[in-house]
Amino acid sequence: MSQTAASPQPFYVGPVATVWRLLGERSRELKLAIGLRFLQAMFAGIPVVFLVWIVDHLREGTLSASQAWIAAGVTVFSIAAQFAAWYVSNRVIWISGFFAIGDARAKTLDHIQRLPLGTLRSRSTGDLTTAITTDFETVAEYITDSIPTLFGAIGLPLLVVIAMVFIDLQLAAAVSLSLVVAWPVFIWVNRQFKELALLRGDRMAESSGRMLEYVLGITVARAFNRTDDRLGQFARAVKSIRQINDLLTLRLLPLGILGICIVELGIPLVIAFAAYRWFGGVTDAGTVLIFLVLVLRVYGPIVALAAHFEALRLGDAALERIGRIMDLEEQPAPEQPRREPQGHDVAFDHVTFAYEAAPVLKGVSFVARAGATTAIVGASGAGKSTILNLISRFWDATEGVVRIGGVDVRDLTHQQLFEHITVVFQEVYLFRTTIRENIAFGRPDSSDAEVEAAARAAQAHDFIQALPQGYETVVGEGGATLSGGERQRVSIARAVLKNAPIVLLDEPTASLDSINDRAVRTALVALLRGKTVLVVAHRLPTIQTADQILVIHDGCIVQRGTHEDLVDQEGERYHQFWQDRKRALAWRMGATSANESNMV
Repeated sequence: MSQTAASPQPFYVGPVATVWRLLGERSRELKLAIGLRFLQAMFAGIPVVFLVWIVDHLREGTLSASQAWIAAGVTVFSIAAQFAAWYVSNRVIWISGFFAIGDARAKTLDHIQRLPLGTLRSRSTGDLTTAITTDFETVAEYITDSIPTLFGAIGLPLLVVIAMVFIDLQLAAAVSLSLVVAWPVFIWVNRQFKELALLRGDRMAESSGRMLEYVLGITVARAFNRTDDRLGQFARAVKSIRQINDLLTLRLLPLGILGICIVELGIPLVIAFAAYRWFGGVTDAGTVLIFLVLVLRVYGPIVALAAHFEALRLGDAALERIGRIMDLEEQPAPEQPRREPQGHDVAFDHVTFAYEAAPVLKGVSFVARAGATTAIVGASGAGKSTILNLISRFWDATEGVVRIGGVDVRDLTHQQLFEHITVVFQEVYLFRTTIRENIAFGRPDSSDAEVEAAARAAQAHDFIQALPQGYETVVGEGGATLSGGERQRVSIARAVLKNAPIVLLDEPTASLDSINDRAVRTALVALLRGKTVLVVAHRLPTIQTADQILVIHDGCIVQRGTHEDLVDQEGERYHQFWQDRKRALAWRMGATSANESNMV
């Protein structure tokens, strides 16, 4: 069967190769450090080799004073070189290693921000958080300690085995035999350990997600007296981590001991084989003595490596978990501009979109003219916010085309799209930094005067000045230290300062009280002047003054036109919608009847 298309290579391609891939250009410095660690181990083996050489000459009675001085000099040199290689290796690997991890973490975050929003929402917050924090910390230890230790443990035994070959080939083969026999066991143990380590990482991600959910939802949990229940879910996730750790110990400790025992069986094997050859007159006593000394130098570093076995496997599993994220397909966008939009019209051309199986939008077509306001109305779940999400490229259309200035949004670079649109959400997120930096988020190079002018236009200057440090006041995470109306006005100031020609409003005043509603509406006048505006709205003034109204029902545009065009079409959805809005606006709470009293 012929392969029609080559699938992309997965990011994870084995532990060491994935490290080089993850670190990019920084990997060269780490390769140098690891090479030096290997040389350090080789230098550590040189005194052992020369000791064997001296013993051999003493046995034959041919050792001269000059040879002894040469051996002593080479030994001193190898010890000095060993410590020099160790020092330089550690210096390089600790300095470069953490810079490299920082760069790799930033590269992973950059990849995450290029993913479609739907991809991000399909993964748990705990999974992404654990990958960026815990998994990268594990990889940092893997790079700065485990890999150098691994290569260091190989260098000395390799040099000693090579020396053994020149002394007695058959005894050298006996030394190597136990290593060859133990290798498949180590491979099998490694595979078992890695599967459990991956499961452990997934369980840790789940517990992180439960912890974040508990902290972020504690207000709701307390309001419904369900804190114990939510904390119980976190406790169960932590318990599952303990269970997997117990399983790691119970299942793999005996297997690890088995592998070490097989390696160390090489010692009695060499003793028995050497004795057999000595009694048979094939090998002399000096050679037997030399091999008994050398065999411990072969197995010692390999057995010591067992202490790092868990860290090696956990690092391998962390790399594979990071690889899963790096394998997620980025939202395609050109690196360089192909076309510049001609004007600021927004057009939908037979757009269909589905979050999962059922389509949310079905063949939607319309044009929002530059400089005009288009209001989008309809029942909850009709697809109103989805239209704004497709313009922003939080998702891409399943079928059809979304255009800005005549250009498919998928043909715009991220920078081009960013320069053309700004979004004011109903739920505002402010970063844990100063109000000044939050306002200047879209234009970090803005002057203080520009920031203040934007705040004044957004009706935010007065309340900002009343804060303890004014514009330098640090807001809580998500803007938690400000009221909803204050957060919304800071958000509008951010949009005013950015000054993009297309503004997308997703019910920005839906959850505000009348005072904040009035302030935000005044702020929106400054933001929207002369812009192309698409607004998801329920408030009557916004809808009534719109240049175009799109009525969405079940993912389709069922009516379009101005308020005057639509309001008198009795029996149609907009007429019913308008009457419902008017009745809601005129409603007052009171006990005018027994039924109403019972409802209250």
